[in-house]
Amino acid sequence: MTTTTMKRAVLNAPRDLRIETVPVPALEPGDVLLRVQAALICGTDLRIVDGTKTKNVVYPSVLGHEFAGEIVACEGRLPDELELGDRVAVYPLVQCGHCASCVRGLGNICRNRQAFGYQIDGAFAEYVRVPAVAVQAGNLVPVGDTPADIAAVIEPLACAYNGQRLINAASARSMLVVGAGPLGQLHVRLARALGVATVVAVDPAPHRREIAVVSGASSALDPSEVTAEVVAELTDGVGFDTMVVAVGRADAMEPYLQMLAPGGRVNIFAGFPTGTDQVTIPANSVHYNETLIVGSSSCQLSDFQKVAEMIRTGTIPGEGLVTAHLPIDQLEQGLERARQGVDLRISIDATTAPATGATEGETT
Repeated sequence: MTTTTMKRAVLNAPRDLRIETVPVPALEPGDVLLRVQAALICGTDLRIVDGTKTKNVVYPSVLGHEFAGEIVACEGRLPDELELGDRVAVYPLVQCGHCASCVRGLGNICRNRQAFGYQIDGAFAEYVRVPAVAVQAGNLVPVGDTPADIAAVIEPLACAYNGQRLINAASARSMLVVGAGPLGQLHVRLARALGVATVVAVDPAPHRREIAVVSGASSALDPSEVTAEVVAELTDGVGFDTMVVAVGRADAMEPYLQMLAPGGRVNIFAGFPTGTDQVTIPANSVHYNETLIVGSSSCQLSDFQKVAEMIRTGTIPGEGLVTAHLPIDQLEQGLERARQGVDLRISIDATTAPATGATEGETT
């Protein structure tokens, strides 16, 4: 590789984001260098930039934890399943392996974990160094000829898969997805891929309800339309087997707990802003109906690998999940576009996008 410098977006403090030209990262023994082909803007990135997420954030940081790229260099031997030139999606958590969570197989909630994008330099850059510990742990997941932007969607889809796995969505006849933003739309697609027959999305925004139907929702309702009579009609009088709370607001959860079937299962998927995370739960309803309420945080490596296979085989359709592409010089515009919530995902294509303007569709 002859390139010696690269562009990257560095967050020096909240709202202090700068595009810099710096040397390509040097590799230490066991490290791998990726040429970034697609890096998606996530709600977490917005919260870090805006300063509403500060826990574990290191400054300066290079954001971007949903990404895919090409292996262009390594310092030492690659694992047997990898070769130079492979396209890989990157599982973004590096776990300690010895804390109480890790020894229980819950490395995604490792108390000592390091995350690409705000502790380890992330993918809003032309190149990313993947440290040896992540390489050996299997964080680089080959994706074959899956388009790079679709491969980058594996990470948020795997987070959705973790949440739905915890409520056994694959056995459900019905699901209510509250919040039809970008991640809510992923939940709709995933639920349909897992065989949930009736998937209903709830969102106050008409355009998001329209997208939800395109994504596979049986119905998409305004919150005012979710009445006991409507729910009974949609679920044969039983109520929803499962519910995903895909927006961090108390009013996205409290009114719908009474819409669950006996034995209903709830995934609190979204994080709630600090200070607004108090939710009133009808304890007797939970008690007598044996309602299960479970949170989910990120995903396990096995979830990531499972979703990568589902994407490769077409079990989950990846087309249309990334609705805009921008070069790294337009990251600020991409962040503002993401705040508006129109796109499902925006890809920052540091090494493959045109020099100017936003494009629609997929990279290859």
